[in-house]
Amino acid sequence: MLIKKFLFLLVSIFFLSINLQANQVVNKAKELGVLLSGKYIDESMKNKLGKYVLPSRDWMKKYVNNDRAIFYREGGLFGDLDGNGKLDYITWGTGKPCQESQNSAEGRIGCSTINAYSLPFQVYSLDENLNFKKLNNKDLFDWGKSNDKGYPNGTSRIIIQDFNADGINDLFIPNASVELNDGKFNYKGVNPVLVSTGPFKWSASNHKGHLVDKKTKTFQGFSHGSDVGDIDNDGDLDVVTTDFTGVICHYNDGQGNFKAKKCITRKSGAFFVAAVGDFNNDGNLDIVSGNAHYNAEYRKHSPQGDVVKETKNSHYIAMYYGNGKGKFKQIHKLKPAKVGNFIFSEAPEMTAFDFDNDGDLDLVSSNVGMYYSGSAWVAYENINGKLELVDTNIILEPLDEWQDAKTWGSMVKSESNHPWNTYCSETLLIDVNNDGLMDLLCDNAVQHHRMTNTFLINQGNMQFDFVTSDQVNQWVDWLQ
Repeated sequence: MLIKKFLFLLVSIFFLSINLQANQVVNKAKELGVLLSGKYIDESMKNKLGKYVLPSRDWMKKYVNNDRAIFYREGGLFGDLDGNGKLDYITWGTGKPCQESQNSAEGRIGCSTINAYSLPFQVYSLDENLNFKKLNNKDLFDWGKSNDKGYPNGTSRIIIQDFNADGINDLFIPNASVELNDGKFNYKGVNPVLVSTGPFKWSASNHKGHLVDKKTKTFQGFSHGSDVGDIDNDGDLDVVTTDFTGVICHYNDGQGNFKAKKCITRKSGAFFVAAVGDFNNDGNLDIVSGNAHYNAEYRKHSPQGDVVKETKNSHYIAMYYGNGKGKFKQIHKLKPAKVGNFIFSEAPEMTAFDFDNDGDLDLVSSNVGMYYSGSAWVAYENINGKLELVDTNIILEPLDEWQDAKTWGSMVKSESNHPWNTYCSETLLIDVNNDGLMDLLCDNAVQHHRMTNTFLINQGNMQFDFVTSDQVNQWVDWLQ
């Protein structure tokens, strides 16, 4: 009896320690305006051997890619989806219409239909032994009129947060679908918001404002980049998405209904990536956003040729300070990572966190060359409120002959289906080696085997080492 009590006490102390450590990380992030729900894998995902339990690439192929509604898996997040204080799991992919018919123009790929016929999402509940149980989508969602035009077909990343403050995470589903028919592009895919009505139950909420379809009350922007935070300091969580028209701020009414308003714009150039946080420690949220680092010489020889007029005023990624009232001012442009003349100019994803534990927000970005040629994980250190390029881990080296832009353009004809394409579509935070420094996990499409389930191991002082999934087996048990 005494032995059982002692073992129970040890287990209780263990889980109390896990909760305290997780809360410390979450609270630290909140102070800097960063919301970790969904993107942070805490120690509650450890088994009795003290190892993280995470989906392997083989598990993703077996259980996600074989889903009838999913063409291929894109990403996944962890969050409390039933209000029991423990993590559950949601994963998603590109919808089937993109498999049935793809078209190409200017080296860019588009589907025959902008929205999916079936929901390309899977939701899993996790029990105390970290077993993953797939739930039936028909039992989970009340779409109302929000799916009258279909389901999101090109989601690279979603947002899991408690928008109505009921203790259960809700879902904001940014959509970056592209429709291409007869040489014409359409980007107005559905961006639904699903607010919890109970454990594993969600109902579509209402949107209004910029780029909102009034009949379905859903946002219709091209939301390639997204992040979350209290933009207007009113105590509830707002959302930032990117679009060709600018950066869109979605203001929450406290119940999970949103009003979309363009909050950053410029005369030319779209926005494709965004990260939110208080980078200058003034108590107001700031935004890092843009479309690409300036790379005009390569653009000239790209499949787009003269279709896109790239200038220093149309293509850049910049820091914007916020005033706490939804207004943002450009402060400085970020420098790109380069290999000689070759620029890792495009940024599919960005993640903000205090990676060097010095009390301010830094940034790690997945970057690729134009048309997704070559790949690097790039780290920026916060120096007095500005971001300085300090570390580059090259995942896929640009070819030597690509130092000549014309030669590069003769070889890279499309944004996909070439051997130099890999990147990270969703970066998760995890202290995988338990050293008190936050590492990063690339959660990605199964097809991107060079990046899926790879890690950046934080060495301190904003220096990182790239490692593959089989190099972390001492810390991770991979689901099969």
